[in-house]
Amino acid sequence: MYLIFVGSAGNDGECGCIAHRSFSGLLRSDVTCLECGFSSTAYDPCIDISLDLEPLGSIISNGTGSCSNHHQMAALNWTTLYGCLDRFTRLEKLGLDQKFYCENCKIPQESVKQMSLCKLPQVLCLHIKRFEHSHVRNMSKKIDRYVQFPFNLDMAPYMSSCIVRLRHGNRLGFFDGEQTSPAEYELFAVVSHTGKLDSGHYITYLHLGLYWYRCNDSWISRVSNDVVRTTQAYMLYYVRKAFISH
Repeated sequence: MYLIFVGSAGNDGECGCIAHRSFSGLLRSDVTCLECGFSSTAYDPCIDISLDLEPLGSIISNGTGSCSNHHQMAALNWTTLYGCLDRFTRLEKLGLDQKFYCENCKIPQESVKQMSLCKLPQVLCLHIKRFEHSHVRNMSKKIDRYVQFPFNLDMAPYMSSCIVRLRHGNRLGFFDGEQTSPAEYELFAVVSHTGKLDSGHYITYLHLGLYWYRCNDSWISRVSNDVVRTTQAYMLYYVRKAFISH
C-alpha cells in the first residue's frame, strides 16, 4: 500500500490543504520576441496538466519514450504519453493575432511561447484531452485513441531547468528557481472512459500493494499489468518515488 507524505504548508502563502500539498505544482511560460530575443516569463500554479494528443502522422519523441518505432505506432492509431508531454513543452509560434508586446521593442511583435514545469507536485495528475469541439463543423466528439503510458515516468526532460538550458545552451550559468527534487514517478491510478461523448462510463484502476485492481462501481476485481497497459487512459496519476513507502 502507498503512503504519500505531504508535509506541512510552506511560508509562502500557499494553501495548506491536503489537496494542494499533494497535487500543487508550478508551470513556467516563456514568451520570446522574434525580433530582438527579449523574453517574458510567467508562473502559474496548477493541480493537473491537460495534454493534447499528437496529430496522426506527426508523432515525434524526445528519446525518452519506451517505443522507438513511431511510424508503426501512427499506423496503429497509437500515441505515447511522452509524445504528449513533448507536444506540451515544445516551442510554439504564436499567431499574428496574438502578438506579444515586447518591453524592449516597445511595440507588439511576433513571438514564440514555450511551457515547462518549474515545480513538480508530489502527486502528478495528467489529463488526456479526449473530448474536442470543432468550430468549423459545430460539433463535439470523443477521440478514441490508445495512449501508451509508462509505469515509471521520468519528468526531468520537461523541467524548466532542462528546457531552458537546451534552448540557450551554455549561456546560462545558473537557473533561477531550479527544483532539485527527484523527478521520477510511479503510476498508481488510471481512470478510463468507455462509450461516446453523450453517454459513457468511468472505470478506475488502482495499484495497491503488489497488485492492480479494477474498480467498476460496486465491482472490484484484481487484474494484470497488461490489462492496465491496454486501457484507454483518460486520467493518469503518478506519485513521486521519493515520497512512496511500500
